[in-house]
Amino acid sequence: MTYYVLTALLTTLALASIAYRLVSLVAAIRFFSRADKPSSPIPPPPVSVMIPLCGVDFEAYENYLSFCRQEYPEFQLVFGVQDPGDSSVEVVRRLMAECPDRDIELVIGSETIGHNPKVNNLHNMSKRVKHDIIVLADSDIRVEPDYLSSVAEQLDDDRVGLVTCFYRAGAAPSLGAKIEAVGITGDFASGVLVANQLEGMSFALGATIGVKRKVLESIGGFKAVADYLADDYMLGNLVWKAGCQVRLSRHVVQTVLHPVSIASMITHQVRWARGIRACRPRGHFGSIVTYGTALACLNVLVCSTSLPSLLLLASVLSVRLCSAWFVGVRCLGDDILRRNILLVPIADILGFVVWCLGIRGRNVVWRGKTFHLDKDGKIVPAG
Repeated sequence: MTYYVLTALLTTLALASIAYRLVSLVAAIRFFSRADKPSSPIPPPPVSVMIPLCGVDFEAYENYLSFCRQEYPEFQLVFGVQDPGDSSVEVVRRLMAECPDRDIELVIGSETIGHNPKVNNLHNMSKRVKHDIIVLADSDIRVEPDYLSSVAEQLDDDRVGLVTCFYRAGAAPSLGAKIEAVGITGDFASGVLVANQLEGMSFALGATIGVKRKVLESIGGFKAVADYLADDYMLGNLVWKAGCQVRLSRHVVQTVLHPVSIASMITHQVRWARGIRACRPRGHFGSIVTYGTALACLNVLVCSTSLPSLLLLASVLSVRLCSAWFVGVRCLGDDILRRNILLVPIADILGFVVWCLGIRGRNVVWRGKTFHLDKDGKIVPAG
C-alpha cells in the first residue's frame, strides 16, 4: 500500500510540475509581449539611489561605476556602511574622486532600529536622501545606462507605489555560482511571472526597489521592516497592503555573483527559503511543484526504472529545459544560463534539497552571524 501511495503522490506532483512550467511559459509570453507605455513628455523627477554596503563585493568598483553612467538628468547616489573600517569605504572614496561631477554621498552610521543590519544601514542613509523618488539597489548589482529612466517611468503612474525588477547573473566565476545563476532566471523568475499572472505582485525583489518617499513614509518607513529577514519581500508586501500597486518592470539588472562553493551556495539558499517560509508559508509548501526534476527522479527510483517512470522523467526534463530556455535566455537575456543550460536539472535537485531543509529549522546564517527566525519572519540574534 505504501508503495502505491508513494508512486501516485510522486507521479501527481511530477505532472503538476509540468503544468506549472506550461503556466510559466504562458505568463512569460503575456508579460513580455505587452506594448510599451509611451514615454511621458514631462521631465523625469530627480532620483536618489541608496546602496547599502557591508564589505567589498566581487568586482565592486565596476558595479558602483555603472550607476554613475546613468543617462538621467538628475540623480544622487547614497552609499552607506555601519563600520568606518569597512573595506568598501575605500572603493566608494575612489569612485567619488574619479566621478567628481556626480552627486555621491557616503554615510557612515551605527544607529540601529532593529535586528536587520541592512535595514539599519538604510535607515542611517535615509537622513541624507534628497529626492522624493528613491531607488534601493543591492551592492552586487550592475546596471545599464537606461536603468533609472526605466524605473522612474513606471512610478509616473499615481496608482503605482513601488517598482521592482528582474535580475540575472552578470558573472558566475565558480561552479556554485553557476548553479545559483541558472536557478535565478531558469527557476526563480518563472515563479515571479506565475505569481504576477495569477494574483499580481504583492512583494518586491531586493535587486531593485523603486519607491515614492511618501509611500515609504506611509507604511512606517524602514522601521516597519527593521526586524524582518526578508526585508525586500516585506517592503513590497506592506506597500501592497497599503493599497498601492507593486509593478514588475521588464527592465533586467545584473547581479555579479562572487566565487562560492556549493556548500556556501546551499547555506545562502536555505536562509532565503526559511525567510520565505516564514513570510509566505503556503507559497513555500506549494513551491514543491517547481522541483519536478527531483520528484520524477525519485519516482524512477521508487518504480525501479519502469518504462512509465522513465517516460515521465523524460517529459519533465523536456518541459523543464524548454521553460528555462524561453524564460531565462529568450526573455531575460541570460547568457550564463544559455552556456550552462544542462546545469538546470542539477540546480533543481539541489533546490529540492534546499526546500526540504527550509521546511524545518529556525536558525539562519547571514554574513557570518546566526539569527533565530520567528514564525512571522522576524529575526533576533541567536543566543
